[in-house]
Parts: sequence; C-alpha cells; structure tokens
Amino acid sequence: MNKHINRIHKIDLLRGVAIIFVVCFHYMWHYSPEYLLRDDNWSLKLASYGWTGVDIFFIVSGFCIAMTIEKIPNLSEFYVRRFARIYPAYVFCGLITLIFFYLFDLPGREVSWFTGVMNLVFANVIPGLNFQYIDGIYWALIIELKFYIIFGLIYYTCKDLNKSIFIWILMSVILNIVLLIDNNLILSLSSISPHANLFLVGLVAFNYNRINIKYLILIAILSLLNIILNERYAENQMYFTILILTTFFILKLNINLKINYISWVGLISYSWYLIHNAVGLIIIRELNKLELQQYSIISAIFLTLCLSCISFYLIEMKFKKIILKNYLKS
Repeated sequence: MNKHINRIHKIDLLRGVAIIFVVCFHYMWHYSPEYLLRDDNWSLKLASYGWTGVDIFFIVSGFCIAMTIEKIPNLSEFYVRRFARIYPAYVFCGLITLIFFYLFDLPGREVSWFTGVMNLVFANVIPGLNFQYIDGIYWALIIELKFYIIFGLIYYTCKDLNKSIFIWILMSVILNIVLLIDNNLILSLSSISPHANLFLVGLVAFNYNRINIKYLILIAILSLLNIILNERYAENQMYFTILILTTFFILKLNINLKINYISWVGLISYSWYLIHNAVGLIIIRELNKLELQQYSIISAIFLTLCLSCISFYLIEMKFKKIILKNYLKS
C-alpha cells in the first residue's frame, strides 16, 4: 500500500464503491437463481441498483483524463499511456476468462478462442465486425476506448482543455439528437451517446473553476436531459440525479477521502471489473452444483479478488512500466 501514497484517494474510493456496486449486482441480482443453480429463490433487492457503478466509473474517467492530459505533450504519448494502462490487464483477464470457458460451462455466455483472440486485438471495435464480447460486461471498456480516442483527437487538435470540453459538449448534443432520432443511426459512434454526458461531468469536475458559467448551466441541462430522455435511466431519474451530483461533489472536495479497504479495492478495480463476471459466475455455479451455495458468493468474491491482485500487481503495473519505459526511450 505504501507504494501508492501519491494516489488521489477520493478517486480510488469512488472506483472502489463503483466496482462493489457492480459485483453485488452481478452476484446477487442480475442472474436468476435458476441460472446460478441455486435451489432457493434468494436475491438481494438492494443490489438491483449496482449496475450504476459503471456510470460512476465513466464520471471518474472523465475527471482523470482532464487531470492528466495537459501534462502529456502529444497525442501519440497519450494513446501509448492509455494503452499501457488498459491493455496488459485486458489480455491477462481475457485469457483467464477464456480458460474458464474451456474448463467449465456457462451456458449462453461462452465464446470461442477465435472470437476471444479477435477481442484481444480489439477487432470488435471496428464497425461491421460484430464479434461477441469475451464477457458481456466488456462493453464498458469499448466505451472508454472511444472516449480516449475521440477526446484525445479533440484536445491535441486545439491544445486547450476548455475548448476541448466545449467541443465535447457540442458532440454530446449532436449524439443525443442522433439517439433520439434513431437508435441505430451511426451505431458504432453513437453507442457512446448515453455515456458522453457522464464523461463530461468528470471533465467539468476537474476544470470547474476555468469554465464559463454559461457552459456550466448548459452542462447541467444536458446531463439532466440525458437522464430524463435516455431509456437506460427509465424510472430511476431521481436516483441517477443524486448519484451524479454526489460523485461530482466528491470529486470537487478539497479533502482527499480515503477508506482503507474500499480505496484498496478501487486500486485493483479495473482488473476486478474485467474478471469478476464470467469467472465469478462459473465459481458460483460450480459450488452451487456441489450444494455449497452458502459459500459460493463469498468464494467467488475471494477468488476473483485474488486473480485481480495477480493481474494488478504482476501484470497491470509491471507491463505498464515496461511499455512506457520502452516508448519514452525511443
């Protein structure tokens, strides 16, 4: 833990809360007891809101990009740093998931090794190549990638964070209009549309003091309209408004919030997100088959956390340093 004392703890805290939300949703609500091979009807109603953890991730991502992008001199280095951050863990967790698919059953959710490899080289990002995700939850990573690619191009074209945020506002407006007119129109681009406003909230949270009040009002209106109009948030508008405002104000706080265990979970949250769903479901199903359902969820949490630690400390951190060292040398 001491190695990471320079981290901004409120970011890790929010990521920790976000991933706990998501894991609880998948293990305790999203899948039916029949699919999990439980012999009872147990689920946790409170966990039904856990899918909103992904939205917290998107807001935090916008904040982190705004915080770091001005320190990076050019677009190629920005992309390399993003690649070094996400790709090693993505490959490791993707391969672990494919191995679990090979060894165990997860009906309706397994993918072939060929499809898996196409995922690992990001062929599924290319319009028209509709490869199934290794794990359905990887859709959020593709949205993140689109944000990095598009916002990076915007920022390194105009070299001004305020102007870049304004352009992102315009893009968000256009994409929201596209979404209202036709869900399938330019789908490969507009799939970022329901979430573009969330990245915007994070961008603004960092750059708040440098943004004109007119733009702040426009951003607030955009975010509220997105919540009201988008079917993703149907019947949960008040909850989402509170969630977004709470996340925004935590990011704006001058104090560096830290709750040790949750902040540590936030540290490894990316790897845990990638590996928890399919692998965790397999663990739960296999233990439930053995009539050990009282231990299945806690075992899935423990074992996927262990794999996430391996991914973070031995893969994510190590290979990030190797990639950056080689790039900065050249």
